[in-house]
Amino acid sequence: MEFGAAAIGAPTSVIPVSNRKTVIVEGERQFPKAVASELGRRYSAALAGAAGRVLDLSDPSARSVLANAIDRRIGPGADECDVVISVAELIRFPDLAAALAAIDALLSPSGRLLAVEPIVRPGTLRVLGFAPWTSTRSVRGFHVGRDLVAALRTTTLMNDDIDRFTMPTSVAPLRHFVSLGARRVVNISEVQQ
Repeated sequence: MEFGAAAIGAPTSVIPVSNRKTVIVEGERQFPKAVASELGRRYSAALAGAAGRVLDLSDPSARSVLANAIDRRIGPGADECDVVISVAELIRFPDLAAALAAIDALLSPSGRLLAVEPIVRPGTLRVLGFAPWTSTRSVRGFHVGRDLVAALRTTTLMNDDIDRFTMPTSVAPLRHFVSLGARRVVNISEVQQ
């Protein structure tokens, strides 16, 4: 049989049978009291500072909007938001870079991301020390310990406010956090429109 010739009974065309579907980790997060209290305080501050159309990722329907944007089931600009708020909610999405790119696509030209997420400081000892914690009730199933600031650099969002802080907890993956604000970079052509 020569290359490119169809075999008898072989299909002559390919029909895609599956679409990419982002899986969101749902369920209740079980954070230690000190962590939950501080995250609640920061969430309230983020909500108080938000104006316009807000996509609050603590709402399951908002997470569905983001999942649809990741899977490109909604077009750019279809659901523009002025503010996207995520307080320990991006840990529900397996691909942080894709989630941030989708947030970037959902934001209006002057839109802003307000995020507070757990991080793990880089280094081999940190990675090895993190491993035993992956099965604890507080973080089981969630995607913690990623570098939010580095992932943000893969988008057109520019970090304009950052606060790194440490929580008083024995659960290592929930000890170090970053709070950041980021704005879309506005092109001159977008301003002139």
